[in-house]
Amino acid sequence: MRNGKFKIKRWMWIGGAAALLLAVWLGWRWYNHDVVGVKAVKVVRGAIEQVVTASGQVDAPVYDLAPKMGGKIMNINVREGQRVRGGETLAEFDDTTRLVAPDGGIVAKVDFNPGETVGAGQTAITIVNYNRSWVEAQIDEIDIASVKIGDRVEIASDVYPDKVFAGEIYWLAPLAELRKVGGRVKLDEESYVFPCKIKFLGEHEELKVNMSVNVDIAVKKNENALIVPREALVSKNDRSCVFVVGNNNRVRETPIEIGIRSYTSVEALSGVAAGDLVAVADGKKLKDKGRVKVER
Repeated sequence: MRNGKFKIKRWMWIGGAAALLLAVWLGWRWYNHDVVGVKAVKVVRGAIEQVVTASGQVDAPVYDLAPKMGGKIMNINVREGQRVRGGETLAEFDDTTRLVAPDGGIVAKVDFNPGETVGAGQTAITIVNYNRSWVEAQIDEIDIASVKIGDRVEIASDVYPDKVFAGEIYWLAPLAELRKVGGRVKLDEESYVFPCKIKFLGEHEELKVNMSVNVDIAVKKNENALIVPREALVSKNDRSCVFVVGNNNRVRETPIEIGIRSYTSVEALSGVAAGDLVAVADGKKLKDKGRVKVER
């Protein structure tokens, strides 16, 4: 009989302890139900650069040389791929007519052989001057206010993924026009752009005429900016905010004024200081003075 009472009491103790543990666990869950797990990133000082990206195409002076009067070619003094100087005689005809290079460059095409007849105005030799080539790019109208003549440019091509070519804007169109793709206006959307021309700074012979390129235009730069990652930004009531993590594991909703914007971060002009920790999480889950758990 005593054994039976002892077993009953033991099970009562076990049940009571289990109920107490369950109550503690449920209480702990309820107390922490509003805690949001976040990553914390430190606000630091450093360099930030705002870049405008545009598509473009390589262009250069191209000379299609043809005789004013038709005739038979007696001599061709150049071959395709050969470099020539301005004033150099390239071909001679049977009436002492000559084709003379108007500028230095590379012979891109020779369309006839000695002994063949060329019609009046028919192109016989084509020369390209890559030393005077440029890039024509299309700047989106939303970005044009940031771009100016003299801005430095980085030029890249998918053909040479490991190379970057330097350039500088020397001309901006005063009027917008519809975007062109492959030299033709896109008719499926009304996307306005401002054409610009970019001169090369340095070697660029790999980039040939009509080759497609991408250009990055550095429009603003600050070497000592307060840098906040873009993923920490939250939009609240049409203003930009961050949630600063305090020592008590609560966050403070803090409006910031934004300066330069890069692809991954922004410059904070006010609202935060170097060394502040800002929360990176789903902005909809965070609230002012809300509790957070910083995940390592």
